[in-house]
Amino acid sequence: MMMDSLSLFRDFARYTEWADAMVFSSIRKYPDAGNDELVLAKLRHSHMVQQAFLDVLEQEPFNPEVTRSLEMPELEQFAMNLHRRAASYHEALEPDMLDTVIELPWAQQFGEKIGFKVRKTTLAELLVQIFSHTTYHRGQVNARLRELGTAPSMTDFIAWVWTDKPAASWQG
Repeated sequence: MMMDSLSLFRDFARYTEWADAMVFSSIRKYPDAGNDELVLAKLRHSHMVQQAFLDVLEQEPFNPEVTRSLEMPELEQFAMNLHRRAASYHEALEPDMLDTVIELPWAQQFGEKIGFKVRKTTLAELLVQIFSHTTYHRGQVNARLRELGTAPSMTDFIAWVWTDKPAASWQG
């Protein structure tokens, strides 16, 4: 069976929500992790970036401080609401939208800061960035949870597939 790109992106969005919810579940099982500054910083950043991209895609104003002061319970609620909003966005996508060029307001400044010229980016490329960026930081959080003495939940994409692609299970 060949999966089309849009179905794969929708699956990645569902997987990302599931994996993020699994991380918060691990943190709830080990309360000290919810107060760890590194865990908080990585999760705040990851969800702020998810929010930033979704705001751009939905042509909404973005506040880079949106997660700065959130503590773990509020951050989990924020993430849950963000993923629900993202799910609506992904369900409304049409195949021809994946080639749409998306202008990121901060891209040129970011490129200049690290020394390269930014080229135009398609929606499909941005979706890959969102999912891979989130996965990267989720891995950092899981590594920190191990350092704190707890075993994080399995959040690999293949584990999600093997368990029949379950829906995310949030506390709230």
